[in-house]
Order: sequence, then structure tokens, then C-alpha cells
Amino acid sequence: RDAAAAGYGGADMPLAFVTPAHAELGYHTSTFSFNLPPPRGASPARTAQLAQRFVDLLTADAAHFKPCVSFGQDNGLVYCTVPATSTQGAILEKHKSKQARGGVQLTRLSFPPTTDIDAVCAHIAKSVAALYADDQ
Repeated sequence: RDAAAAGYGGADMPLAFVTPAHAELGYHTSTFSFNLPPPRGASPARTAQLAQRFVDLLTADAAHFKPCVSFGQDNGLVYCTVPATSTQGAILEKHKSKQARGGVQLTRLSFPPTTDIDAVCAHIAKSVAALYADDQ
């Protein structure tokens, strides 16, 4: 994640995940939430669509990714979503705007314990490269 962000503008890309303190309390998750860095000089329209385009690029690999919010399933698929556009529950507009950073909505990925991590990481890297190809 950090290497990908650094390779595309060097932007800071905080990742929300379980802290070591929470893990010590027995809380474990394989779900990660983050905001992609906005592309350099991107229009507001491109920035607004960046998270969904990333999910679309990821889920083009249907053998490893699924566009869905059904987290916690162990079927080998990484579940990908943009919570602000999810049909699972209603997110108020004021909360959607709080999730966005630089005009880019939050992206959430959930990894099953049986995922092919090498294939998944390779496809994530490929998708990030495609997403920011116009910026190079």
C-alpha cells in the first residue's frame, strides 16, 4: 500500500485497521479501509469516481475479487466496496462527505484467510498502475 501510494505522487495514504491493542483484546479482522490519493490535477468528476473505478478494476479479476459488502466469508474472494455507494443500509450524505479525503471516497477490502495473497497483491498493483496511468 505505501509503496503503491509513493509511486503515484508520494501521497500519504492512511490505512484503517485493527490496532495491536485491539488485537490483544481478541478483536481480529481482515477488513481494511483507506482513501486512495487523488490523482494530480484530476477534475472533481474523476476524483469523485476514483474509488469506484478502483473497485471495478479489482473485480475484473473475478477469480480473486468480488464487488460486495458481505464480509467475513471464507470462499477465497476479496470483497471490495465503496461504502458511500453501497446499497446495504443508508449512509447519510453528511457521513459520506466525512469519509472522503481530497474528494476521493473510502474504499474497503475484506480479505479471507484462504486468499491467494501473491495473486491478489499482483492484481492490486496492476489496478493501482492502471488507475494512475494518466498521471505518469
